[in-house]
Amino acid sequence: MMKIIHDIDKVINKILRFIVIIMLSVMSVVVFAQVLFRIVHLSIPWSEELSKYLLIWSTFLGAAICIRKGSLVGLEFLKNSMSEEKQKILQTILNLIVCAMLLFLINVGFWAVRRVWFQITPVLKLSMGLMYAAIPIGSVFMLINQILVTIYLWKGEENA
Repeated sequence: MMKIIHDIDKVINKILRFIVIIMLSVMSVVVFAQVLFRIVHLSIPWSEELSKYLLIWSTFLGAAICIRKGSLVGLEFLKNSMSEEKQKILQTILNLIVCAMLLFLINVGFWAVRRVWFQITPVLKLSMGLMYAAIPIGSVFMLINQILVTIYLWKGEENA
């Protein structure tokens, strides 16, 4: 069973890393090109909109990667003052609270996507629903990684 969990973990997070790297790379190139064009008094009309949406998507997908790696900001002083067993229990309780919050965010995110689906972005002429979809989709990946982290915690593989 743990082999399947490890395989799912590897595949999901490898794909997430690849997508985030591509998004950040495209965003960097587009912003750099816009700066160069402005020097010669030209403009790329869609650069700001594209870079804004890529940043939003990479933030939500990148947060899922950070959850898996345990690199989000946390308050360690309380946890470090406890025994190992109490740390495990506290971490599990916190993970469950985060999972509940992510389930709420997924629900609200899909609600928001439905509300704005037929609105069109000004320059790219894409559905605003695609842009808002970063919220529930990123939250789904965050939830998957939060569950994986909790499983690894209880199996003694904290950062497998």
